[in-house]
Amino acid sequence: MTSLADRAGTSGVRRDRAITRVPLRDQVHHALVDRILRDELRPGTRISDTALARELGVSRTPIREALLRLEREGFLEVDLGRGFFVKPLRVREVREAYPVLWTLEVLALRGTGALPAERRAELDRINAALESEDDPERRIDLDEAWHRTLLEPCGNEYLLGLIATLKSVIRRYEYAYMQNAGYIPVSTRAHEEIAELAAAGDVEGAAPLLENNWRFTMQSLLAWLHEVV
Repeated sequence: MTSLADRAGTSGVRRDRAITRVPLRDQVHHALVDRILRDELRPGTRISDTALARELGVSRTPIREALLRLEREGFLEVDLGRGFFVKPLRVREVREAYPVLWTLEVLALRGTGALPAERRAELDRINAALESEDDPERRIDLDEAWHRTLLEPCGNEYLLGLIATLKSVIRRYEYAYMQNAGYIPVSTRAHEEIAELAAAGDVEGAAPLLENNWRFTMQSLLAWLHEVV
């Protein structure tokens, strides 16, 4: 396994990536998520808090805070006595997480009621941006923004919080999905149909379409994982 220190090399700290803004724990978190999603830190890579603190030019406290958060979000796992490691991609995790996600989203959708015209317009704007976006990580952000805009009217902050937490766990899988440009038209067409029904107040008609939107993502990821894992 490759440690972060090994990846950085022994010649010194990469100062171009040094973190200077506060809060430091959020900066560290963002930096590590970016590296994991871009496969710079591959599954099984050991993350040394000492090496990372030296590389980024910060103390170990914000490093530890960021690592613990990443463990909660499913990016890292802990081996007692050995530290943090990048969590492997797992077929089982996809099979278990996505049905929970679409169940929660359908529950939230059923509590929204008819979408007002301005929210429908915002959904269309986000969807158009998603369709024309080339960057996989930006695609994820736009897709999350679309779903959040659709579901916020349910008013259940606890439910929305559960959905947001679960999406943090599957974000690395979503990055793999969003790299395939051929999937984007499938998602945006599904979004259009869901928004049209929701705007008409037909949440019961929109609910199975929302579920199928996530089912397609899950099946696509499972096919990809069977090739790479």
